[in-house]
Amino acid sequence: MDAAKSKMIIVGLIVGLLSFFFLLADSAISYSDNPQFCLNCHSMSEAYETLQNSNHKQFKCTECHAPKSYIPKVAFKTKSGLRDLYVTVLGETPQLFVATEESKKIISDNCARCHKSTIELTGMGEGRLCMDCHRDLVHRKI
Repeated sequence: MDAAKSKMIIVGLIVGLLSFFFLLADSAISYSDNPQFCLNCHSMSEAYETLQNSNHKQFKCTECHAPKSYIPKVAFKTKSGLRDLYVTVLGETPQLFVATEESKKIISDNCARCHKSTIELTGMGEGRLCMDCHRDLVHRKI
């Protein structure tokens, strides 16, 4: 077999393996967007129940709690998932989940993405987050 043919085979195998990995990763990301997935690993029953009783019940958890763009979403979900797995395996799952500063920014950015026309009409100051005033809008106590 000549060198050119060998290189073509190697390139084909690499492209095939990368494609397979991408499809597998994409399937995992899509599956883990489902709110039922969150309930499998987290003590999130209260958050899920309050979501189901809100005006936002048609949305998946990740539509608010993860970046919109694909690559940042994958990176964020990987980091968050590993952190969640770590505390779950060690039995250190907190009673109250508190959003990290990164999560607060992501949530606020997602609020602004959907509610842009409303926000443009408000006097929301620079550096303010939507949850500064609307913390319990979706996940209020029932």
